[in-house]
Amino acid sequence: MGEDQLDLGFEVEQTAWGKWVEPDRRKAQARKFMDYAGIRQIPSEPWPEGSPEVKRLDPIVAELFPDMETAMAPENADIVDAFICFVGELFIKFAGAEWIEFTWLGREHTFYDHVNPALRYDTLDEDEDTAWALIKDMINYHPEVYDGMFSCMAATLREYTEYHEEKRREEAAPGA
Repeated sequence: MGEDQLDLGFEVEQTAWGKWVEPDRRKAQARKFMDYAGIRQIPSEPWPEGSPEVKRLDPIVAELFPDMETAMAPENADIVDAFICFVGELFIKFAGAEWIEFTWLGREHTFYDHVNPALRYDTLDEDEDTAWALIKDMINYHPEVYDGMFSCMAATLREYTEYHEEKRREEAAPGA
């Protein structure tokens, strides 16, 4: 037991949310997707539109998640979770996001049996997106606007990164 832990003489059962949101679990899952996709590390800034990494990820993501039915299939649960954790790490790093436990609206609106993870972005409006909604929007991207699914996700990431930076600039302004 660590120095900063108190031994109460009994085990405390961790909730489903506590298990899902645990940072080491999420990082391991993000690493699993990165290894699958051949990504060595999360970049120092969001990938620009048309970058080689985004172009490489477009067909990988399209093959994994051609539609919501495939993304929701039980046999794809682990890779979907890995991708969700990977995307979460991007939004945490660049948009100041944090994972929050969103209301569980039933299994048809989440990738998980007992939790409904959502990202709350550190923006002026503190927008929130469930993981399910993010993936659904990515799968239903507009091909006339984006080169592929991950191109759409990367554009969303760049947009929320700008909103986060705007909030930080506003907070740093004199008289803020």
